Amino acid sequence: MSEEPDSKPETAKLVDKKRIAICGGTLGRENRYYIRGQVVDAGITEEMRDDSRWDLLTGLFEGQDKEITPFLDYGLEPVRKPILVAEIWDETENLVHQSPEIKGDDGGFFFHEFTKPLPPGKYSFRILFKRLDSYRQFTKDIAYLNQKGKSEISGSSLIGKGKLRILSEDYTGYVTTSDIDQTYLATDIHSNKGKLSTLFETPQQKLPLPGMPALYREIRLATEDSPLCFISASPHFFRRTLLSTIRSHSIETESLHLKYLEGTIKGIVEKFWDSVTHPTKFITDGILGSMERIRKFAGASFQSLFDQMSYKLTILLRDRLYLPTRSKEILIGDNTESDYLIFLLYQYILSGKMSGKELEDYLYRLNFLGRDAITRDAAKTIAELGAENRKIHGDLNSVSLVLINKTTHGPDEEEMHWNVQSALPAGIDPFKQKEVHPYILTEGAPGFAVVLQDNGILDTSAVFRVVADMAGEWMEGKVIDPPALMEWIQNLTLPGDYQDEKDLIIEGLKRALDREEIT
Repeated sequence: MSEEPDSKPETAKLVDKKRIAICGGTLGRENRYYIRGQVVDAGITEEMRDDSRWDLLTGLFEGQDKEITPFLDYGLEPVRKPILVAEIWDETENLVHQSPEIKGDDGGFFFHEFTKPLPPGKYSFRILFKRLDSYRQFTKDIAYLNQKGKSEISGSSLIGKGKLRILSEDYTGYVTTSDIDQTYLATDIHSNKGKLSTLFETPQQKLPLPGMPALYREIRLATEDSPLCFISASPHFFRRTLLSTIRSHSIETESLHLKYLEGTIKGIVEKFWDSVTHPTKFITDGILGSMERIRKFAGASFQSLFDQMSYKLTILLRDRLYLPTRSKEILIGDNTESDYLIFLLYQYILSGKMSGKELEDYLYRLNFLGRDAITRDAAKTIAELGAENRKIHGDLNSVSLVLINKTTHGPDEEEMHWNVQSALPAGIDPFKQKEVHPYILTEGAPGFAVVLQDNGILDTSAVFRVVADMAGEWMEGKVIDPPALMEWIQNLTLPGDYQDEKDLIIEGLKRALDREEIT
């Protein structure tokens, strides 16, 4: 008797929705900090009704961290204009503070700033759902509840949690801010096929660049638990996947910033329509002037969907508001887009060398890598954030070190230098000004580690651990075996000042290979 072939397992049927708040974490200082997130309705199966199996810090049900993808989260339904309350709890599970009511926007996003002093330490916050401020969402909920009867969306008011790290106002340690794609993760963002595939990758399928998880861990270890923040231009619906990816690599992070594309698109449509229909624009600027203004706005706005310039500058400047004045920043990026110019402009803005209307006009006219990426509104916001930072911190450049990963997809050092010089105003040379720290171009985790050692942040043993961690990892379709690792280190691109440190790593690696300590 022949055996019947195994039938394919059926996909579990969605039977209800669960209202959750996807938060992540935030970083602040004693007298100024914030919480943020998004409220969504997620489809759930019968099994997922068990509240005890939900991790409200990640917004995921038990086991979802291995199968979640951005594509699955693209279908999450935003909850329009939720009214919430945030509670802050300390590490001993004591409630220490509660916010007034917080109103979310049409996309379910919420933000609330606190100014009540909070002692330095690690906290968590809890998001409680109260009611809705949207008639459209209310009627939608009523229709769904009438159809389903009892539902999870009318259940518990606790819908999400997040982490909150508070630094002392006199904190003088480091804060590391890192890009993700081609800096931390080996993401193929240079082909349409690669960009599409990122939508369907689970956390286990997202591979780190060899040695980078170890590098982040070593920085934290060597700098007395200094914070780590990630900034990516990936869409916001990558959040649960990326948080699970970061966790799977045993990396502790304080915050993850992602781009809200739907908000960008909505802003483009509204601003474009206003520019076209507002008669005063044509009276004051004339027909040709108005049409040129609309053309530039449309072009810059479209590019802003893909470019990182205005987005990352805004996030860096906004986050700096919540950092202690004397904290020192390490910025890590790559050469595939505009990180190296963004990190320079950030320093010029903090130090007051570029400010006010002059800065706004410069950003509005800026064309980098053939793209107009900053609208007038974005330029104005960046200038205002710069002024607010200088009011709080003075004309102080908090950046200590800028590390740029040299990839084969970006320009070489000479072309990068030319790109920067042609983009900055005449007379500004970041490579000759002591107040500004120009980028250091090197190759991945081993190069970063050597530079960090030379700057007294990592010691030799930490550098060696980062390099050793690369053995057995995948890189461009190949496994890094010991000979390949040795070849990589020998060919490592570094400025001449770092050659002695590089030689020490090569000698240590040779000794380890002779003793077969790296396999």
